[in-house]
Amino acid sequence: MATQFISKMNKTEAGFHILMMLSLVDGSIQSSETSVILEFLEENFSEPIEIIKEQAFIRACPEEERFQHFTESAQQFYKISSSEDRDKFIAFAMQVVMADKKMEQAENAYINALYDCWGLD
Repeated sequence: MATQFISKMNKTEAGFHILMMLSLVDGSIQSSETSVILEFLEENFSEPIEIIKEQAFIRACPEEERFQHFTESAQQFYKISSSEDRDKFIAFAMQVVMADKKMEQAENAYINALYDCWGLD
């Protein structure tokens, strides 16, 4: 069940959490990844985001709670987005995962969870 914090996230915030969690699956987030993610979100979603606060939350999220946070963020994004938003987002999420030209098992689990949350095939 999503926390009150998650249920108040806008699309930009939820998308940021989803993409950053995907980036974090391999163990660390590179500043270049964060820049590309923010650029995508700014181009596609105009809602405000307090980047320092959101980054602090993600860094503080215990590893054992990341997958749950990821799925809750995905559910929130689904609730407040259009089909077109989700199509653009999933295409970009795949680019993030495949940036290193391979999909690790954990990355695959997260992508599959995203597809499941959004009812995609």
